[in-house]
Amino acid sequence: MPAVSMSGTWWVTVVSKESLFAQRVVISGDVQKMLGGEVGNSTSVSGRRWILGFEHDRGDGIWRHNASVEAGEIVRRGDELQRWIATKDVFWSGDRDHDDLKLLLTRPASTGQALGAPYAAEADLRELSTPWVLPSVEIPEVPHDRSRSASRTRSAGTRQRRLLR
Repeated sequence: MPAVSMSGTWWVTVVSKESLFAQRVVISGDVQKMLGGEVGNSTSVSGRRWILGFEHDRGDGIWRHNASVEAGEIVRRGDELQRWIATKDVFWSGDRDHDDLKLLLTRPASTGQALGAPYAAEADLRELSTPWVLPSVEIPEVPHDRSRSASRTRSAGTRQRRLLR
């Protein structure tokens, strides 16, 4: 099931629908919501971790997972962070564009916000000139004198090593 994982508080808006099939966004994780795939529908989503899933109904009353999702980078536009998401419900011969359902996710920008994602949602999505700001990460160190290794023989005769503290 193609899905996009998110965190924090975001405003999710349906900005485009090019499919003849009914579309919907299923939000799961810390938040349980459903958003109809009609242009202009929107909802606020807030949680430590939540997932956007995408489904379509071919007219038979059965909701099926969309075939593919392209999620753009999180970019800063003025005082706002934005992320575009585009989906493809079914791959048809001659139609491989991710335009069946497009969403825009927005939230106010804050200092030190981490930006980035692996895929662009649209070909005309421009990269911003401002550099990404990554959060600092502290990695605790284990003092060498407190660590020792132990090994034991596994049933297949291979040795297994593990770190003891």
